[in-house]
Amino acid sequence: MDTSEVHTDGNGVAGMLQQIFVTEITAARRVCDSCGEEHPIGAHRAYSGAGTVLRCPGCGDVAAFVSELPNEYVIGLRGAWRLRR
Repeated sequence: MDTSEVHTDGNGVAGMLQQIFVTEITAARRVCDSCGEEHPIGAHRAYSGAGTVLRCPGCGDVAAFVSELPNEYVIGLRGAWRLRR
């Protein structure tokens, strides 16, 4: 299969991503890759240090990390995140 005809780059989904990430994030739900439990983001435990780490309330596995640099954010997400429109 020629994949050059079935993909685009990140610019092709920029509008969709912008709409997704302005939603009320604390009500979003996340399914943990480790334990399989589903919890709202607001229920996750937040730890601060060199950045902020969110941990699953069920098993403590890392759900997300955010680091703030002078001109950008570095963000990592794990598991399936459900964001309502």
